[in-house]
Amino acid sequence: MINKAIRRIIFVASILYGGSCLSQILPAPPVPAPLAVPVVVNEQIVDRKTVLEQASPSVLQSEQKRQHLQNTSLMNEVERDIHRQMQIMREVAKDVQALESKREVIYSLPSRAVAGAEFYHSAFNKIILDTVFSIKENNFLVENAFFGNKMDKAEFDKVIKQSADFLIAKMKELNYSLTDNSAKNFMLFQFFSETLQLKSSKQEHLPFKYDFEDYMGFESHSKLFVSKLMETGSGQCHSLPMLYLILAEEIGAEAYLALSPNHSYIRFPDQKGKWYNVELTNGMFSTESYILQSGYIKSEALQNKIYMQNLSRKELLAQHLTDLAGGYIFKFGYDEFVQAVIDKALALYPNSITANMLKANIASARFEYVMKQLGINPKDPNDLQNIRHFPKAIELLDSVNQQFDLVDNLGYEHMPEYAYQKWLQAMAGEKQKQDNENISKQLKGILAKPPKTLKD
Repeated sequence: MINKAIRRIIFVASILYGGSCLSQILPAPPVPAPLAVPVVVNEQIVDRKTVLEQASPSVLQSEQKRQHLQNTSLMNEVERDIHRQMQIMREVAKDVQALESKREVIYSLPSRAVAGAEFYHSAFNKIILDTVFSIKENNFLVENAFFGNKMDKAEFDKVIKQSADFLIAKMKELNYSLTDNSAKNFMLFQFFSETLQLKSSKQEHLPFKYDFEDYMGFESHSKLFVSKLMETGSGQCHSLPMLYLILAEEIGAEAYLALSPNHSYIRFPDQKGKWYNVELTNGMFSTESYILQSGYIKSEALQNKIYMQNLSRKELLAQHLTDLAGGYIFKFGYDEFVQAVIDKALALYPNSITANMLKANIASARFEYVMKQLGINPKDPNDLQNIRHFPKAIELLDSVNQQFDLVDNLGYEHMPEYAYQKWLQAMAGEKQKQDNENISKQLKGILAKPPKTLKD
């Protein structure tokens, strides 16, 4: 029975996956025309059409009836052939299901019922159900889940509040307007890049440093965390912008997260609508042209707004969800919970390059999991041909290819680690330093002007 089923599978697979149109709607076969067979009349050879034209009405009716019966017979034979083919296909499908049932193939990733996973489920529910969006609260939920809900929330809030109070006190000391967005963001920029001291209390704050060691968090995922940045004074292109946004939220400054390949930075507007880019990895203001110099930002990426764009509140929330998924994957790997988190992120931000890449990885992990159950090596082209026996496996492979195509079409291009390091090092170049100095002078000049009053 198994051998017979396999023969049927091979036969029908060659039809279904070999380019045949049987899987599509079959066109109705043409009605056969009368055959032009010659006949002999009065020792002369003439065609049947001539004979019928000269025949009596009764002869014509008889011939038409014969042709109708012939056409009906042909049509019935075609329908019987189609029915037989469809019956074979149905039997093959049953045989495939029987094979899959016998192998007990599971087409979804197994859940990670391990200690610690429940903290991620709880954080996910809190993030998506929280109607009051808070960057600080969401960031804490993400990091606390990774540490198994062992972080001290009161201490975290205390450090953030102390930093915000320091910023406000320093703004007053420098006579910065507490309502001017440029002043608030310039104060934040100084907080991240300069040594500051309050004259009243002698309280001192040192600039943050860039942590070049394991800056991608491959070995220690907590390298990406704001809590690590606050504890050590060093961070990278994820934690530095995130802390900036948390503090901006605390003092009421308008600022946005923006992305570039393997990187994130800050953008903010002044009172006149001019935009500034803050590069926190080197404590400098940056230009659009410099960001483009990485060489890995394609025109499609700009058209699809995956890079160099202000993230809205919804899009930033999607980023929090991808951060949550990233921590879960680091600890437990891929499963259907990750899919649920990413689905929510994509509902908020369909073009999120991070979420779409994670979705592609989930699809790949799911396909490889099924291949392992079926005993098929997906890296062996010849062995991979055996998935033709398993339609669900073919659907999974199609979904993998479609998702990676979507990532490509969004404009993503992989930036190798060496290229990213080279780009980071170029940030200390003379041109970058000069641009930073010019922008800083410009902002200081704006802040030095007294704020306009109603009389003005």
